[in-house]
Parts: sequence; structure tokens; C-alpha cells
Amino acid sequence: MIGQIITVYKDRYLVEYNDNKIMTEVSGRFKYLNYQKSDYPQIGDFVKFHLADEYLGIIEQVLERKNTLDRQDVGKDASKHILAANIDICFICMSLNKDFNETKLRNFLNLTLSKDFKTIVLLTKKDLCEDINYYLDITKKITDNVILITSAYERSDLDLIEETIKDQTAVFIGSSGVGKSTIINHLLGDDHFKTNEIRLSDAQGRHTTVNRELLKLKSGGKVIDTPGIRIITSYFVDEASFEDILLLSYNDCKHEEEPGCMIKKALRNNELDWNRYNQYLKAIKTNEYNQKKELEKQRMLNKRRPN
Repeated sequence: MIGQIITVYKDRYLVEYNDNKIMTEVSGRFKYLNYQKSDYPQIGDFVKFHLADEYLGIIEQVLERKNTLDRQDVGKDASKHILAANIDICFICMSLNKDFNETKLRNFLNLTLSKDFKTIVLLTKKDLCEDINYYLDITKKITDNVILITSAYERSDLDLIEETIKDQTAVFIGSSGVGKSTIINHLLGDDHFKTNEIRLSDAQGRHTTVNRELLKLKSGGKVIDTPGIRIITSYFVDEASFEDILLLSYNDCKHEEEPGCMIKKALRNNELDWNRYNQYLKAIKTNEYNQKKELEKQRMLNKRRPN
């Protein structure tokens, strides 16, 4: 049978199929052929499985993904961490308070660049902000994606989000305390997700969402809430996200001691921010490391899989 992963636990997965739900785990053969975390079922995945009994299903295969929203995982192995699969819209949530951060927004946008789903920046908690235009102007300078300014307590804003989703699948990402779970609770019409107050000292929230879940809206759409992300590092970064730096580059320039380096000149003249440049260097280094890792992964898979 074919079903969709709607909740991910440590080593089990809740699958929905034909208006039924069943807890599942992967087969022994699946474990042999797949050893990386990103190869295992993820929220939004469609899987082939069979029933071991009326209470447990066995997953044999993850069907080909339309797309993924992923990042580099936190930890020693720095593996690919898939936040959601097979989505249509990604809402990047950032609150209109001290949590708003230009670098953080760029990092979130890097996760979605060159993906075949729509990206929307959702500026939340407008009811607590005295100068919305200040944050809006900064956001417009960073991205040309659609920007929605919302409050979870204004019905018209919630209606706009719901109309945007329609019958599609949307994932909400952002730091803890930006209002993702509160918005989804209002869209669902209940308190499905537990929410906590943010700390007044730094406007930071605590992790309230533990497991990622895919939930159906009455309108027919689906939403995925995710735990708050504090460290945002793309597994692969599309260099197009650094177009401002690339326009200053020329072939074979390492931006070190080369004469006529426009990047170094822009840094000296404060036309290019050092934090932005360091973000670019980190992205290039991460790409090189992960490309080598993916080649090694493919080599190992070729050894395990039968001809």
C-alpha cells in the first residue's frame, strides 16, 4: 500500500492511508540499503508499506520526492536534515520585535533558494510592533519574495494565509517564539500545538513544537509545523543567493592578495558588509565539504545495492 508520513517519532512513523492511520517502522532490508538520516522517511514523504498486523505497518520504500526543505544538521557528522518533503509553500516566519535579524533572514532564505516550491516571508506579531515599515523596508531590500504582515489575532490575516495555502501543502519555519504554532492553532481552530510565552529580555521563545506534524485544514490544505530553528546552515547553498558578491568577483580571484580585487575594495570602502562576506565564505566551504560527503555516500550505496 501507499501512504503519507504525517508524524515522525524517533524510530517510528505515523502513516495516513485511505483515511486510516497506522504506526509504522522501516524494514530490515530498508535499513541495510539506507544508512543516512536523510534517506529515512520524513514528514510529507509518500511510502510503500505492508501491514505486519492491524497495529503495525512495515515501510519498504520511500517514493521519489518532489522536493525537500533541508538544512545541515547540528552535530559532529553535520549530515543533511530534511525538515519537510513534497511541499508547495514555505512560510519563513520572523516576528516584528527583537527577534528580527537580517542575517538570520538571509540564512532562512538560503534554505529555500532554487527550490521548486513557493517561498513567502511571514512577518508576524504586527499587533506588537510600533514601526512596521522599518522592518518591511529591510525585508524588501533582502528579498523579492512575497511578504505578508500578519497577526495571529486578526481574522482577515488568517484568512489571507488560508487563501494562500488553498489545497496545497505548506510548511512553517522560523525561530522559537515567532508565532508559528499560534498561527497554525488558529488555522486549525483549536489548540493542537502547545505555545509558550516569549522571554521579554531578548524576545526569544522556547521550543514548543517537539515533533513535526502534517495536519489537514478544513479548507483542504495541509500544514506542517516545525520546531524552532536556532542554527540555520544550508546543506547546499546556491551561490545565486550571493549575487551581490559574485558581481564583484572575477575568475580565479581568491579575494586574498590579488591586485584589483573588487571585493576587498568594497570591504575597505564599507560598500560590502564583513558579516555578509564571512557568510559567503562559510557557504562556499560548507558546499565543498558536503559535495565530497555526497560522493562518498553514493560510493557506499553502489557497494550495497545489487547490480
